[in-house]
Amino acid sequence: MSGKKTTMAAIAREARVGIATVDRVINQRASVRPVTQRRVIEAAKKLGFALEKSHCLSAVLGRPERRLRMGFILLRREHSFYAQLADELMAQAAPYHEPGQPPQFIFHSLNAIGDTAAAISQLSRQVEAIGVLALDHPLIHYAVEEAAQAGINVFALLSDLSVPSRAGYIGLDNQKAGRTAGWAVDRLCRRQGDVGVIIGDNRFTCQEACEIGFRSYLREQMSGQRVLEPVRSLEDAETARRVTRELLASHPELAALYAPSGGVEGIIQALRESGRQRDITLVCHGPVQGGEMALLDGTVDLLLCHRIPELAATIVETLLAADEQPGLRHIINRFDVITKENL
Repeated sequence: MSGKKTTMAAIAREARVGIATVDRVINQRASVRPVTQRRVIEAAKKLGFALEKSHCLSAVLGRPERRLRMGFILLRREHSFYAQLADELMAQAAPYHEPGQPPQFIFHSLNAIGDTAAAISQLSRQVEAIGVLALDHPLIHYAVEEAAQAGINVFALLSDLSVPSRAGYIGLDNQKAGRTAGWAVDRLCRRQGDVGVIIGDNRFTCQEACEIGFRSYLREQMSGQRVLEPVRSLEDAETARRVTRELLASHPELAALYAPSGGVEGIIQALRESGRQRDITLVCHGPVQGGEMALLDGTVDLLLCHRIPELAATIVETLLAADEQPGLRHIINRFDVITKENL
């Protein structure tokens, strides 16, 4: 091997895999899933690592023989999180499509239930596997059932759906994320008082589970904090800004906020406008546009951050695996705990 200054450990960190996986890919010691192979090789190239065995590089980066037409339904691209996720999914899924026929993407507003259900039906006629982020609504259930009856694997992404015919769920352990947020508020909150919770919508099962875990932890610790009823942001930054301002006005004893939702940029803006950003502990999910600066200036105290490249790779790998071997899958992705000290 050449490029000795770039170690396997560095490649493993960049690709978010183990060193043994890097060794298997570079030295072709054992088979590795194609998506993981590509991630390792792309990380190696990014770090300037050169492979003596050029056929290894071409074999891994060459278009795989497998083909699976995939479609994804996400929230609007205006949300930085979903734009990043869509870009990563495109990069991971494109090699498994015919040239000129890329993965299909449909973006919708949070409460556009009818449009989302129609998108599931539309994609079920165009692709062989679907990943969908949607509210847990009967109309969505009906569309998923119809797609499943047509032989399409439909996976719930990030927020599970209570419909038995779905092929599975891929996302966080949301109760664990909520309990982690509860731990953070219990340890970091500067004073006793009210704790606000800002969710996107009541039918987002991911955020419901986060709230349950959050309340459960604080209840177990008998922290003395009074958790308020959640308010809705509809995953929209301007709505989140408005409801945050309302919470600040109606609850002068507000000591902390937990936001397992989108639109966090609006919460950050409202806290800065109030001048109380250092007085109120804010724990939120991310990544968030401008999140690093919000951590540095003290507006955000702790960020529970999705690993978007890893999440996208897991989604594509799971859709491929389900196509080969059907069966219900429940895949948990990891998250990072970020403070200003470990940026």
